[in-house]
Amino acid sequence: MADKKDGAAEEKKSSGGLLPIINLVLLILVLAVGGFIAWKMMAMEQIPAATEQAAPAQTEETMIPEPEDENPDAPPIFVDIADITINLADTDVSRFLRAKIKLEVRSPEAQAKVEQNMIKINDMVITLLSSKTFAEIRTPQGKYDLKEDLIYRMNRLVGGKPIKNLYFTDFVSQ
Repeated sequence: MADKKDGAAEEKKSSGGLLPIINLVLLILVLAVGGFIAWKMMAMEQIPAATEQAAPAQTEETMIPEPEDENPDAPPIFVDIADITINLADTDVSRFLRAKIKLEVRSPEAQAKVEQNMIKINDMVITLLSSKTFAEIRTPQGKYDLKEDLIYRMNRLVGGKPIKNLYFTDFVSQ
């Protein structure tokens, strides 16, 4: 009799000790999954918030320069910039950008001036693009702002206003 009572007491003890552990593990698992889903939903909401920012006001420094002395009937002159592949500045996820850029210059003299400074231009473009995040460049407004910024900086780097426009002929970011 005493053996039966001891065996029944041991069974109760062993099953009673395992059930709280299982409940604790399930609770931790549910909290971890809920926390992960909440974190993902908050991350998805932040990207549109960053893109809904109003367009920056154009100032004298960011405005695309007007033509000075160019012939409107002259055919456009284009200068290629080397293909660019860079890592974006996002810290949460590793992202990259691959771009091909063509510059429209105002005259053959401007073309020579741009080609003489091509190494400086490439360095400036790589530095500027690698400082941008995916959210900053993924919208059409972001690409337009980037074009204006690049044209302004290139004209400032080269001196004068030799660059009339900038075209992205390839723009892939992931």
